[in-house]
Amino acid sequence: MSIRKINKYVVNMRFSLSSKMFDEDDILFIQEVDSKEEETQIVFDSAREYVTEITAEIYLQLRKGFIEPKNPVV
Repeated sequence: MSIRKINKYVVNMRFSLSSKMFDEDDILFIQEVDSKEEETQIVFDSAREYVTEITAEIYLQLRKGFIEPKNPVV
């Protein structure tokens, strides 16, 4: 398992993950994709509390208009 950065995203369109609703302009923190090991990505809310883990496929779907990157977090 490698160390991966956590990136900051802003929500553009309302959606839910793991029974938690995210509205426009909410902030999410998502661990970067690990294409080598194909591990899941951890998702945190704006309070940096654990929400769920997602697959790379779900992440790619979210990037299609639901979320957009902000400044990266180390």
